Amino acid sequence: MTCVKRRKIEYQQAKDEGSCVNTVWQDGDSSSAKSVSQHHPDAKIYKGGGHVDRVHTNNLKEAAKRKEFSADVKNKLKDKFPGIGMLKCKCERHRSGSRCMSENFIKAARINHFCILQQSSNPAECVECMRILSQ
Repeated sequence: MTCVKRRKIEYQQAKDEGSCVNTVWQDGDSSSAKSVSQHHPDAKIYKGGGHVDRVHTNNLKEAAKRKEFSADVKNKLKDKFPGIGMLKCKCERHRSGSRCMSENFIKAARINHFCILQQSSNPAECVECMRILSQ
């Protein structure tokens, strides 16, 4: 039995036995969120900060290698940002083998991201702080 099926059965069983799931912390596994929402629609679902921080850092490292957004990112965001297909890095240091975002920048971004996660009292505040920091 796959983890997804087992999770779905476990949340269904908890519901059938009269349990009420209030809060679920996860590592970004969307199948868990779907199962929880299906059987316990009032439950709050959160992603653990350590996992979010690691994904954020890995995304920055991947972005640093590119001169432009990947085809997947362009396709995903083209409706929201129509000009995304024409964006390309124009910095002087961005040539083969170099990176726009240095290791020091990524380290500082990771520290800032972690601090925002720790100091925000709710998701909306976290989003607002990230937007302010990006400017």
